[in-house]
Amino acid sequence: MKAIAACLGAALAAVLWGAGCGDVVVQPIGAAGGAGVVPGDDAGDAGLGADATPQGDASPAFCSGHGPIPLPGTSACLGDLADVFRFAACACTSLQVSGKLTTDSFDSDPDGGTGGAGVASIASNGEIATNATTNVSGSLWAGAPSTPGAPAVTLRSTGSIARDVRSGAGVEVGDGGAYLVEGNVWADGNVVLDPGASLAVGGTVHVPPGDSASGVQGNVVTGPVAVGAPCNCSHPIDVAAVVAAFAADNDDAAVGLAPVTTLAGTVTLPCGRYYVAGIAGGAVTLQVNGRVALMVAGDVAVTQDLHVALAPGAELDLFVKGGFDVMGSLEIGDTQAPARTRLYVGGTTFSLSATAKPLAANVYAPNATLLLSSDFEMWGALFAQAIQLSGAFTIHYDTSVLQVAQGSGCAPGGGACTTCDDCGGATPSCKNGACAPCSTDADCCAPLACDTMTGRCVLTLQ
Repeated sequence: MKAIAACLGAALAAVLWGAGCGDVVVQPIGAAGGAGVVPGDDAGDAGLGADATPQGDASPAFCSGHGPIPLPGTSACLGDLADVFRFAACACTSLQVSGKLTTDSFDSDPDGGTGGAGVASIASNGEIATNATTNVSGSLWAGAPSTPGAPAVTLRSTGSIARDVRSGAGVEVGDGGAYLVEGNVWADGNVVLDPGASLAVGGTVHVPPGDSASGVQGNVVTGPVAVGAPCNCSHPIDVAAVVAAFAADNDDAAVGLAPVTTLAGTVTLPCGRYYVAGIAGGAVTLQVNGRVALMVAGDVAVTQDLHVALAPGAELDLFVKGGFDVMGSLEIGDTQAPARTRLYVGGTTFSLSATAKPLAANVYAPNATLLLSSDFEMWGALFAQAIQLSGAFTIHYDTSVLQVAQGSGCAPGGGACTTCDDCGGATPSCKNGACAPCSTDADCCAPLACDTMTGRCVLTLQ
C-alpha cells in the first residue's frame, strides 16, 4: 500500500510509473469488457436520454482488460486488492461487535488456486471486542489497544476461532464465556479468564516472561511475543486524488454524460470510465454492463433504495470522494462473485440506515466508521477506520480477491521495501529489503503464508 500511495502521487504529477510499485495486479473477473448499450427511454435516466446512443465501447483498451483500473496516462494500477483485502474484515482502530459474529469463505474462481477455502480472518490495529457468540473460520489478529494496559482481544459469550489468536496485548475471556481456539494463541500480555469463563487451545499459548495464562486448557510457553499491526492503514489509497485524475480524462461524452451530472433515477452504463458530481435523490438504480469505473466527485446520498446490478461478466470500481449514505435498502453486486465489485469511499461517513440485501462487494473506507444497528450479512470483504456492529454480523469472504494475473497492461513491480506492505500485487512479499517471491511465512503479510513451491503468499488450509 505504501508503494501504491507513493506511485499514485507520482502519477498524478504526470510521472510515469516507476520501480517499486508492486507486482502486476489484476482482479480475476471472467469475461472482460462489454459492448456499448443504448440507454432506455426512462425519464429518470440521468444524462442518458433516449437520444444519447453510445458509440460502442467508450474506451477499447480499457474494455479489453479487467481488474483494478489504471490511472489516466500511466500504467499505474489502482486498488492493490490483496494488500487491502487480506482479511474478511479489517479495522484501523477498533472492531466491536455486540451481536453474533460469523465468518466463512468461498472461492468464486476455483481455478485461480488461491487456496484457503473456508478461511476468513478478522483483524484490527487496535482492539477487538465481541459480546455475543463469535465463530471465526480463520484467525483473529489485534494490535495495540487504545487504553494502555487493557486487553487487545476481549471475547464474551461462547464461540470458536478455527485458526490462531494473535494479540498485541492481553487476551480476556469475559464472565461466563467459553471459547475454543483450534490453533495457537500469541498474547503480548496476560491471558485472563473472568469468573466462570473457559478457554481451550488446541495448539500452544505463547506469553512473554512475567505474564501468565492461568486456567487455560492447553500448553503454555513463555518467550518473546511480537504482534504488529495487521491492517495496512499507514498509507491509504488517496480516493480523492484518484477521482480527480479522471476529471478531464473519461468517457462521459461517449454516453452523453457531463462531469456536473448527478446520477439519479435509472441509469445504464456500458463499459467505460465515468466522472460525475454525485449519486443522489430518491430510489436510484445503476445497471452496469461491462467493465465500468465510476468516479463520484461528491457524495452518494440516497434517501430511498440504491440498487446496483451487474450484467454477467461485468465489473465495477466505484470511487466516492465524499461520504456514502443510503437511507433505504442497498443492493449491490453479485453474491456469486463479490470480487467483481469494488467500492472505495474517501469520506468519513459510511452509513446504511436500513438493510443491505445483498451487499456483495469489497468495501474500502479507510477514513470512515461503519456503524450498523441491525443484523447484517455481506459477501466480500470490509476495510474501515472503525467497525461498530450492534446486530448480528455475517461475512462470506471471497478468497479470489487474492488472485493475480499477468497481461493487464499495468507495469510490473519490484523495488525496495521495509515490510510486505511496501510491496504490491496479490502476493505481497518483502524479502531481504526487496519486493520478491517469498521464501518463508515471515516474508508475507498477515494472515498469508508462503507457498515455497511458487513463491506466492496464500491462504493456507492448515
